[in-house]
Amino acid sequence: MSPILVLHCVAIFGTTLISAAVVKWSPTSSFKLPSKFNDERPCSELVIVFPENVPGSTRIASAIEVGEIVLPENGELILDDTITITFDSHHADTNCTTTNGTYSYYPSWTQFSWKTADVWSSPKFNDATPDSDRIPCYDDIVEFPTEAGYSVELPTAPQYVRAIRLGKQSYTSEEFQQRVIDQSDEEQQFILNKFMETGIRVNQHMPCSQFACACQVIPLEIDCTAKVCPKSSCVSPVKPLGFCCEICGGYVVFNPDRGFDMKAFNELVSNTVKSYDKNSVEYYIGFTPEIPSKRIQLVIVDKGVYQGSSAEIINSISYAIHAHWVKGQKVAEISGSPLDKSGLGGEIFVSMFFAVVLSLGALYVYYYKVPIPDLRFPIFSQSGMSNILSRYQRRSDSIVSLTRRDSVISGTSRGSTAFRNPLYSSKRGRVEVVESVVED
Repeated sequence: MSPILVLHCVAIFGTTLISAAVVKWSPTSSFKLPSKFNDERPCSELVIVFPENVPGSTRIASAIEVGEIVLPENGELILDDTITITFDSHHADTNCTTTNGTYSYYPSWTQFSWKTADVWSSPKFNDATPDSDRIPCYDDIVEFPTEAGYSVELPTAPQYVRAIRLGKQSYTSEEFQQRVIDQSDEEQQFILNKFMETGIRVNQHMPCSQFACACQVIPLEIDCTAKVCPKSSCVSPVKPLGFCCEICGGYVVFNPDRGFDMKAFNELVSNTVKSYDKNSVEYYIGFTPEIPSKRIQLVIVDKGVYQGSSAEIINSISYAIHAHWVKGQKVAEISGSPLDKSGLGGEIFVSMFFAVVLSLGALYVYYYKVPIPDLRFPIFSQSGMSNILSRYQRRSDSIVSLTRRDSVISGTSRGSTAFRNPLYSSKRGRVEVVESVVED
């Protein structure tokens, strides 16, 4: 591949697909991995002693109970948000066995494979970068520290890099091969692959596709056993290709047609992100870790706390490229709403339902003039149980008048009688019905 083509790839992708960067060996170890202690596992009667230098980072992802912890001079301990560390050397712990005394030594030696997740660190990585691309790419400078001891299992498939350094010493492919063969008791050990080679190709041009340069010609199958997956903060998280863990956000995967323009696609993504808020999300454009054919994959996640912006942007871009650049089937997936807002829709629906019901009820009462019943509670007299209920009446605006049997009803002459019918009472007044006598 000509130098012009190499520069073309770098200019297109910038910090999204491929960029020249320093990638350092910096494995993040789990504090409670069984292989991490030379003798006993941590318990309440043990003093955990770290070595003077600890390579990379050590993650404490669950609650522990120890007697004491002797911290390293050089190293990094990562504490998850929800964990607790209890120091209680006098607590009687029946599960704590100390066959070699009260001290347990955290080993300074770590052994990981080149393809283990989270063993590499680089400024070019972000939360949207797949684990399959969190390894040295063809244009990266690989650095190994010299202040700590470790062991690296080298890759079987050829991996292209711009340069490889051990401390301040740089090596070519042949020099690094000889360094590994001649190693004896050095603190930094490298294990040859099954072909008795390093598998590293230094400063050699990697063949690229017609669209761009992938991270590696033959992508490695990432080892996710040491990966610590965070608790999901969204409904229905998704898992893009090359990821060890599910994420909150979205991704689009498609096979580009002959008219595909990676530079134009990169500009489309950048402009769409800016139209929302470029500081609210992180994105990554790359090739899927598939053999032999590779597809284009765009991954977008929210920065910090998931709010759903990444899912909206993926949905917008998916529609924008629906009729362009895509050959065959396009796959797009987005995660659901944040967990802290997942029940908000149901609460709003219930509230609106009752508000509508109350409004309709008020309109019905007002329009049809439905009388509101006047309920009077029983009056308890002081004369005892015989007269406990003196009156219980359901009445409206009409007045109901009852008379005693021995009372005199005023009437007309000739002894005719009259009565007041409660059924004919209304707001217009009492209606008096008079019974007349017809003469023979």
